[in-house]
Amino acid sequence: MGSSGMKRTRKGEHREHLPKVGTRDEIREEQHLERAAIGDAMGLSHVPRWVRWGALFVGAIILVAAVVSLIAID
Repeated sequence: MGSSGMKRTRKGEHREHLPKVGTRDEIREEQHLERAAIGDAMGLSHVPRWVRWGALFVGAIILVAAVVSLIAID
């Protein structure tokens, strides 16, 4: 039997080392998982990054156009 650092799971895979609770790495990983969950909820989980930025850009243009048109009406 090998040392404890060499233990494997039943399927022969290496164990996953999780960051210590409260460290910056743990907080960063938690934020990444939360953002991924939000993207999943909105249906953007498997969409390329350029599509997401493109949609954001188009939305911003529409918002600016709406504000300008409301100012122009007065």
